Amino acid sequence: MADPNSADMSSGVKRNALSVLMASAKKPKPGPIETLHKSTQGSYSFRDALAPLIQNPDNFVKSGEVMKYTEDYVLIHDKYPKASVHLLILPRESTRTRLHPFQALCPHVSKITGTKDFYDRMSEIVRECEDVAIRELKDLYKKTFTAEDLKVGVHSAPSMSNLHIHVISVDNYSEKLKNKKHYNTFNTPFFVSFDELGTMTREDARIKGGPMYCAQIASNNDLICWRCEKNFQNQFKKLKDHLEEEFILWKREKAGI
Repeated sequence: MADPNSADMSSGVKRNALSVLMASAKKPKPGPIETLHKSTQGSYSFRDALAPLIQNPDNFVKSGEVMKYTEDYVLIHDKYPKASVHLLILPRESTRTRLHPFQALCPHVSKITGTKDFYDRMSEIVRECEDVAIRELKDLYKKTFTAEDLKVGVHSAPSMSNLHIHVISVDNYSEKLKNKKHYNTFNTPFFVSFDELGTMTREDARIKGGPMYCAQIASNNDLICWRCEKNFQNQFKKLKDHLEEEFILWKREKAGI
């Protein structure tokens, strides 16, 4: 999977990408965790665009905006997908939908009663939605895919007010992927995997540093290929061309499963 122009990886020893990326972000003064779940946006801002889908999902089924919903969650396609398959799980619990994901989902971080039970319940929902995403990949490319071809998690500084969990294919292949920020929000520690949410503590740098620190992770880190780890620094156009090459290789690899 290594790119011929990338650094020599024949030793089989890869650098710890998480440690490198976290270390390279600037570290502002820590802010109180309580600020993470507060919304400063107006009730009709862009940040609230998910609210109608959560409150009245039946109104959006016929249009295709809502794929599936239950009492616990709504499943939709991301309106601006950053990969071949990009779904959003929208939890419907009213006491949590406006919370920052760390407050809503992290048992060792949140002060909200019942967070461990909520995380466990959402874990079951995540697995169900992973199956939906895998089926979509199979339908798209007529090849065999598994959960390893997906990333599931949240942004450490979400752009939308309502709690949402991304289920996204790893390929980063989409016309909506248009700049460095789009790429790095899914390919640096700015993106927190769902499994990691279950073990995070208040000592995590992304929690201690607050939203400003998290935003710097996406903006300050270099562009690193998700497959071969070649460093494109700030050259997004070169990365974008390279991603198409990796996409072709990724699909070819799936044909061999």
